Amino acid sequence: MGLYEQVKQINESDYAINRLIYKHYKKYLASNITTQQAVLLDIVYYAKKINVGEIALEMNISSSAVSQLIAKMEKKQFIHRSINPENRREIFITLGSKGWEYFKKQEHVERAVADRLFSKLTFSELNELERITKKLKKIALKEFV
Repeated sequence: MGLYEQVKQINESDYAINRLIYKHYKKYLASNITTQQAVLLDIVYYAKKINVGEIALEMNISSSAVSQLIAKMEKKQFIHRSINPENRREIFITLGSKGWEYFKKQEHVERAVADRLFSKLTFSELNELERITKKLKKIALKEFV
């Protein structure tokens, strides 16, 4: 089997696993947000505090499109806007109460998946999987960033 075929099988397995997990936990995670809104939440979650321009760069969309997205998410209490006290023209974006709730639900699902799937691997297999995925991440960061 060639490299491409092997990588294709790995990707197909990974996709199938994620699809099964999503299908099983979909009702629990359902929060009536779009994929673009979920991406926005991820960006804000990992940044902790970020401004509109930084989000626009990260999402590769205009600042006005980000502002519209943020306005919708703020109404639903997923996002919170606050003025930077050091530069009153700058707005900081952080998670709102529903945003924190969204990530708590995600963590609950991740823990359930760890218990139901990953706990079935041996300690050695789990360490090897972690080592390989970290190595791939490191390679991807070198290649694509």
